[in-house]
Amino acid sequence: MSNNKLVHPVESVHLVDAWISSVEKLLEERSASLFNLVVGIQDPVTLTESDQMACFAVDKFLKAKKSLPLITVANTIFPGGFYRDQGAEGVYEEFPKSYEITKEGWGTYAGRLFTKVQMKDERTSRIERIIRKLKTNTSESAVRMRASYEGDLLDTSTTEEISIYCAESDANLGIGQPCLVHLSFKLHRDDTVSLTAMYRAQYYVAKALGNFVGLGQLLAFVANETGLKPGFLVCHATMAELDLKNNRARWTKDEIRTLLKECRSLQSSAQETKELLV
Repeated sequence: MSNNKLVHPVESVHLVDAWISSVEKLLEERSASLFNLVVGIQDPVTLTESDQMACFAVDKFLKAKKSLPLITVANTIFPGGFYRDQGAEGVYEEFPKSYEITKEGWGTYAGRLFTKVQMKDERTSRIERIIRKLKTNTSESAVRMRASYEGDLLDTSTTEEISIYCAESDANLGIGQPCLVHLSFKLHRDDTVSLTAMYRAQYYVAKALGNFVGLGQLLAFVANETGLKPGFLVCHATMAELDLKNNRARWTKDEIRTLLKECRSLQSSAQETKELLV
């Protein structure tokens, strides 16, 4: 199928449905890829019962294909276990210690977000600085800045707030450079905080659902630590693909269609069960 649209939007209330709809859109393409797939998720922090069932199905599929489990992909963005078990201190203090032991290159974005670095006259993590800035701008006396929580693409080490791309280690890489390249938080008038994430490339079978889960957890963390409400998530893949042509892919289009059909069926069954109990 030939598609001449410049932007391909998908919008859903919850993240699993957004993922399914996005993969369905990619399956329509002969190349199994699209430039500028923009996915909007109204409530990215809630996993309904049907969402959880679908996630289990996707996780089972990925494990059977020797791909990374959903939780592993999500943890590359946010260390949810540390936050669940130890709170903010676990994320800020204990996770960076663990990361220094287990890190493998740029793949663990959480390491770059939460590892403390020297910034001007203080040593702090980039997320801590963003959260402090948000807190300052939510006080009653503050003149609120709503669009000043950006992540610079270049790692200047001393001035950026959130760095995903490290020029020193990543600039000469070809296919092995980071896929997640930018995070942008926005403060809204109704005391919600939203997140927009930009990917230079995003694999929609092996990674996207786990990415959505991890980004939702990161947004929930920032909202919780600033006293704000979590808002929407927008994920912009400048190139999105079904990862059918790389060495890690072990699935076909027909297998993907079967997986999506199972996920839709699980969603319908959960909805029917909920309605019967009402």
